[in-house]
Amino acid sequence: MNVRGSDWPSGSGAGPFPAGRPLALARRSSAAPLPAYVAYLYVALLAAPALVSLPAGAPLALGVMLVGLPVWFEAARARRTPFDVAATRTIAIVLACAGFLIVWSLLSTFGATQPLRASRYLSTLVSGFAIYLLVRSTVTRQQILRYIDIIAAALAATALLSLIAYDVAPLHQMVFKGTDRAAGMFKNPNQFGMAISTTIPALMALLLSVRRRRPFRILCLFLILLGLLASGSKTNLMLAWASVLTMLLAYAIVAYSGVRRIGMMALYLVVTLVMTGLGILALNVLNPRALGLLSQFLYSQEELESLMTRGFLWRYSIDQFLADPFLGQGASQRIDIFYRQADVSHSHNLFLDYMRTLGAPGLLSVAIMIGAVVTLCLWSIVGMLRATRGTTSARMICIGLSLSTLVYIAANMSSDSFGPSTSPYFWLFTYLAFAARRLTGSSSQDDLGRFPESGSSTEPTLQKLFEND
Repeated sequence: MNVRGSDWPSGSGAGPFPAGRPLALARRSSAAPLPAYVAYLYVALLAAPALVSLPAGAPLALGVMLVGLPVWFEAARARRTPFDVAATRTIAIVLACAGFLIVWSLLSTFGATQPLRASRYLSTLVSGFAIYLLVRSTVTRQQILRYIDIIAAALAATALLSLIAYDVAPLHQMVFKGTDRAAGMFKNPNQFGMAISTTIPALMALLLSVRRRRPFRILCLFLILLGLLASGSKTNLMLAWASVLTMLLAYAIVAYSGVRRIGMMALYLVVTLVMTGLGILALNVLNPRALGLLSQFLYSQEELESLMTRGFLWRYSIDQFLADPFLGQGASQRIDIFYRQADVSHSHNLFLDYMRTLGAPGLLSVAIMIGAVVTLCLWSIVGMLRATRGTTSARMICIGLSLSTLVYIAANMSSDSFGPSTSPYFWLFTYLAFAARRLTGSSSQDDLGRFPESGSSTEPTLQKLFEND
């Protein structure tokens, strides 16, 4: 494994943590494997936040992150930035908003009913800084692929465990928690479904455009799709279906041209319909209740009970915000209502939850942060679809990672509210998507689609790199 800084185009080291060491020392320091090994462990543990908990219920991954933080910081200082100018500016906005939200969350605890619950927001926001350092200190073109593979493999293992739990009583209680919906190694089924739906676009990008390890990735995709069906998360089922179709159509646009492009788009539509039919059959076996609710959502004129619940929560959250529009109820305070025989702890909407708990300043900050990320991700996707340079692999990976970020944000409009168990997926895919923008970059018009090495004007094309991966 190599994490040399020279894997990226030469840069000024600009960014929230500028490089501050001579180039020779940077090469020696960034070649150390420890930052990457700690990162591998952390990324793998993201798929099992409920498997082993630290005191106060914190997931084990959080402990690994805190251990890795100084390691990644030192390695990041020794490397050139892997982000282009647009990504660097967006990251500066994101981290500035996250920093403000940390301070505001701490201030909001004065007078809060449960001040210790602010640790949920704080762990989410601190993760934004830690994962930035993780990506900046370790990411290379090869590492992007490795991180996606590790996430997919870890979720596939969790999904396989969930399937086995159907017939193993001790596992059944741990995975299903007394319901008919699998939570995997997460705290609830919606978190499990969100992690899977977020990962699918990035995994699809590798599956479609990188030949090596394709059987492994097909197996991972198959298992996590079964895990998603077992979770019975309606929102994430629909997001996963839409993202699979989007990635197939994007591949047809990027990889083909002319009449063949139209033919491949038609073929991928048929493939998606076939996969949908098979998924419905599998869902009928794994989770009939989820299929019934999904059918009502698609075909019934009556509003679903779950959507009615969310509508009530959203209206109640707005009322709570209006009661204290400046400071809010306090960072991560429970919404504390018992509705339709369910104990609800948050607003089931990212913006409404921050608005209710941190008031107007919190809402404004999170809106700017999410808006900046969405803008750059959409810009990246459109740019890669319209690009005339760069390899198919490079363009698809950038599209897949950007779409993964957008899927996570969409899922949080009606679910987890940016919780500490799933927010690392947002941060990791966001920073990887920003780093992947440079995969199609070049230093001159004579070297399109290549990465210049430090001190060298030539480098093997990314197509050759991905073929050898």
